[in-house]
Amino acid sequence: MEKIKLITVTLIMVLFGINIIEAQVNPYLQTPTPTSIYISWHSTDSSFTKVRYGLSATVLNNVKTGSFQNIHGKVWHTVKLTDLTPDTRYYYRCISGVDSSEVYPFRSVPLSGTPGRHIRFVVFGDSRYTDTIPSHLNEVCQAIVQTLGTKYGTAWYDSVNIVMHTGDIVYKGTTISRFQNEYFTPIANLSCSLPFMVSIGNHEHESAYYFDYMKYEDFTDPLVAATAYNERFYSFDIADCRFVVLNSNEHIIGAPIQSEWLDKVLAQSDTAAGIDFVFPFAHHPWHTEVWTNGNTDSVSKVFFPRFLTCDKITQYTFGHAHDFELGTITDTDPQSSTLHDFRTLLTGGGGAALTRYFAGSRDYPEIQESVDDYNYTLMDVDVDNRSYIAEVYTLGKPEHPIDNQLLDAWHFRILQPPPGKPVVSSLNIENGVILTATPMAGEDSCMSSQFQITKTQGNYTAPVINTLRNSQDIFENNGIPDFIPINQNAGIDLTALNVPDSILTQDTNYWFRVRYRDYNLKWSPWSDEVTFLYTNINTLNFSSGNFNLSQNFPNPFSISTLIGYQLTVCSFVTIKVYDPMGVEIAILVNEEKLPGSYTVHFPATTSGYSSGVYYVQMKCDDFIQTRKMVITK
Repeated sequence: MEKIKLITVTLIMVLFGINIIEAQVNPYLQTPTPTSIYISWHSTDSSFTKVRYGLSATVLNNVKTGSFQNIHGKVWHTVKLTDLTPDTRYYYRCISGVDSSEVYPFRSVPLSGTPGRHIRFVVFGDSRYTDTIPSHLNEVCQAIVQTLGTKYGTAWYDSVNIVMHTGDIVYKGTTISRFQNEYFTPIANLSCSLPFMVSIGNHEHESAYYFDYMKYEDFTDPLVAATAYNERFYSFDIADCRFVVLNSNEHIIGAPIQSEWLDKVLAQSDTAAGIDFVFPFAHHPWHTEVWTNGNTDSVSKVFFPRFLTCDKITQYTFGHAHDFELGTITDTDPQSSTLHDFRTLLTGGGGAALTRYFAGSRDYPEIQESVDDYNYTLMDVDVDNRSYIAEVYTLGKPEHPIDNQLLDAWHFRILQPPPGKPVVSSLNIENGVILTATPMAGEDSCMSSQFQITKTQGNYTAPVINTLRNSQDIFENNGIPDFIPINQNAGIDLTALNVPDSILTQDTNYWFRVRYRDYNLKWSPWSDEVTFLYTNINTLNFSSGNFNLSQNFPNPFSISTLIGYQLTVCSFVTIKVYDPMGVEIAILVNEEKLPGSYTVHFPATTSGYSSGVYYVQMKCDDFIQTRKMVITK
């Protein structure tokens, strides 16, 4: 009957001299599961809605009908394909009246536990236009197709599962025409074969149009679906990856129902045997270095504490600022039995006018790299090896375009052991205090070191110094013409920490420890705690001219040395020797002395002291003087 109807309409159009133009429709895939997928498209014809599909591009012998919505004058067709075979390539064609699409392929997502699979997804955001500046979304999508084709061949859709968009798909979500012009049409070369999933942005304005277009009912918790928050936040799984899509818009980010739902999802994720990685997505950052006006403290207050409770949280991905920024959130809770760090990824360079470095840009400690380029990221999860590799690609900026180059890469391997326990190798109490540890030992390279100093042995809940430094801190660039990113930490020695005199208190015992973090975000154990007595070596305190400690002779020495000292008044004299760590090892004088010149013998062999720098210190009343001695064997 359908075919007869179409022939009849065609004959009538021919008789009346009406040109027959079959409109080309652009399919939009969304909401994939191993056995189902939604296929949607715009069309001017609302006669009927159907999809023909099959396992061959020439034999589409399955038919599924759907329905359409009139979204403020835009006809939006949707068909939900069901009973699909997991991890299988299908071909399909959309048909609505006289309008139809070409035949396109897609692959259903695999079941959890499918061996030998990689879960791959592309991430970008903020692809919208502005009223005055067109988007570069077309170029971004073309670059993505180019990269996928280079990596995986012409059938790249067999190797990539979805595209995650971090919001701001349109400039103004209350204007219906923007959705087709700014979003659906430019992404058509991807959305025909890869499902798109979106974490709503602020520019969508929580518009009813947006929720008419997006079909997230199947992924919304039933208790949430029964409320006004239906489809506003949701989660879904692909193999061992859980995607948690949050709503960070004002008035919704703090809604108790979202927080309660997130607690439930994360708790269930931690106990789910088939889930290895949890990837949360939202639109807003906590901090953005390049565009500090976009900072959203609610993210750190509402989301981050909950993320730190889930051992499987891997990477929080967002947009809002139109650039690339990579960071790390460190669990600094002193009550935490194991530190749980996770990455943060800002991938907002998806096409909208870039946000650029300006006077208000700020270098935040938890962000290790910021580049104000157009960009997108490809995540590749190796299910069998429980690991992932991420690659970010850059297209540069308008005044310095780059032809789709790899900008950076990072990884995480669950099974990779953490770095080995470091050893404090030396302590030099000169020009302040220099603490030094052995280099990091492990399968990865060193990303960070953390030194802590305390006045209370074994208690680091309120340390005097708590310094975490990273090997990389890319912030700003060298400007025209090359805009080369600048590593503010270039040449940093993560094995050593120089503590200035101003921080420490004279004649006070301190304890310290050190540990390393590798680029796999795993921490080494803390080093054994080491103590030292701070004596401010270089300060010669002659509050009176009555006392003096002479330099020992010989120096350096291997067997023994003589230490001279002088007094012009009667005083109680204490002379002590300290090892390279500042630990007291000998008391040479501890008594009342009459005015005069004296010498005292210090043996190096009978006491078995090893080679190194040692310190001899003299105290008389309010006078303190310290000299350095060197033992060589």
